Amino acid sequence: MDSPSKKAEGALSGIRALELAEIWAGPFCGVLLGDMGAEVVKVEAVQRIARGAIRPAPVSHGYPDMDPGERPWNRSGAFNAVNRNKKGITLDLTRPAGVEMFKELVSVSDVVFTNYAYGVMDKFGLGYEELKKVKPDIIALFTPGFGNTGPYRTFRSMGMVIDAIAGHTALRGYPDMDLSHNSLVHHPDAVAGVSAMFGICMAIRNRARTGRGQFIDLSQAESFMPHLGEVFMQYGLTGEVRPRRGNGHPRMAPHGVYRCAGDEQWVTISVRSDEEWSEMCDVMGMPQLARNPNFDTLDDRRRNRDELDDIIGRWTRELGRYEVAEALQIRGIPAGPVLDCGGDTYDDPHLQERGYFQAVEHPEAGIHLYSGPIWKMANRPEPRHDPTPGLGEHNDWALGELLGVGNGTLVELELQNIIGSVPLEGADMGGVRRAAELRRRNSA
Repeated sequence: MDSPSKKAEGALSGIRALELAEIWAGPFCGVLLGDMGAEVVKVEAVQRIARGAIRPAPVSHGYPDMDPGERPWNRSGAFNAVNRNKKGITLDLTRPAGVEMFKELVSVSDVVFTNYAYGVMDKFGLGYEELKKVKPDIIALFTPGFGNTGPYRTFRSMGMVIDAIAGHTALRGYPDMDLSHNSLVHHPDAVAGVSAMFGICMAIRNRARTGRGQFIDLSQAESFMPHLGEVFMQYGLTGEVRPRRGNGHPRMAPHGVYRCAGDEQWVTISVRSDEEWSEMCDVMGMPQLARNPNFDTLDDRRRNRDELDDIIGRWTRELGRYEVAEALQIRGIPAGPVLDCGGDTYDDPHLQERGYFQAVEHPEAGIHLYSGPIWKMANRPEPRHDPTPGLGEHNDWALGELLGVGNGTLVELELQNIIGSVPLEGADMGGVRRAAELRRRNSA
C-alpha cells in the first residue's frame, strides 16, 4: 500500500520530540506521539544499539521470512513494530561533539524523553538542568523503572522485573502452580509508554497556557500499580492477600476458557447469575443441569468447578469457537472466541471494517501489516504510518538541513564514528560486522 507523500496533520503536528529510548516502554511512547502527528527523532549510537540480537545461524526468528539479511539491524520485527512514524539519527553522546550536536537539536525541539536507567542522562551531561540551559521551556520526561528518586532509583529493570516487584507476578497463574512456572510478561512496558505519552501531552498543554517547560519524573513501576488497584484495596480493607485464581472468579461460575473443535481452538465463557446459568443449560441442550443440586447456586458451581468445567468442555469440544460464542451471546451470556496474534486478528471482521491494520512498506523489511493508531479523531485525518527508520537514516536531514552542518563536517563526524548508519563491531549485536557491511558497500 502506497503511503501519502505528505503526512496528514495530527493533533500534535508542529511538536518535535527527541527520543532516547530502547526496547518497548520508551519507544512505545514515541510511537503514540508520532501517531498523533508529532515529529519524533529517535537518537541512537553506532557503538550500542538495541535493534534485536543476531544469531550466527543463517535463519533467525524475529525477521521477515526468518532471514536477518545483510543489514539485520534494520529488519528486526520487534524493533520495527514500535518505532514507526519516527526519524532516526545516530550520535555518540559519550563524546563532546555528540553532546554538542544533541544540545543544538534540543534548542529547536519541544520535548526530550528517555527510558534509560537513572543517571545515564546526567553522565552524558544532558540532565534536565543542562537541557533547561539550552532551552528554558523544554519538556523532559525521564522514566527509569523506579523513578528518579528513592532507594530503588538506581535499580536496572525491564517489564518482567516491574511485573514482579509490583506484585502482579504473584497474582498470575493457577493456585496449584508455584511461581517458577509463571511466564514472563511485559505489560508494565506498555503501560509506561501510554503513561509517558499522556504526561508529555499534559506538559505541552501546560506550556501553551503558562509558557513554562516541565520535568516529568515517571516511575514505570508506579504507573503500572494502579492497574492492580482493587488488589491493594482488598489488602488495605481486610488484611488479606489476594490468592491466585487461575481462570476462576469469586462472583461468576462457570468462568473460564474451554477447548472447541479444531486445533487449539478455544472459547471464553462467563456466567454472572443463576438466570444466565439456566439459559446456558438450555443452549447446551441440558436443561436438567440447572436443577442439579451440585450446580444450583453460585457457591455450588464454584465448589464443584472441576466437575462443571468437564461437562462444559465436553459440549464445546464438538462445536466451533464462533458457534459457541454466538449461541451464548444471543442469550446475553458473555462469551467470545480466543484469537491468536496472527491470522485470527488480521482477519477479524471488526478490525477489518475499522481499518485497524495498515500495510506499511519498509525498504529493507518489506511490506507488512502494522498495528493501527489506538484512537481516531473525527476532526482529524486518519493517521498513516511511515516505516521505521533505518539506523542513522536521517542524519543528513537532522544535522545538515535542520542544524546547517556542512557536508565536510558530516563526513568527518562519520569517520570519527560520532554518527553513522552501520553498527560498530562489538556493538550490542552479536554477529554484526561493520567490515562486512563496508565490503558490501564497496562491491555495490
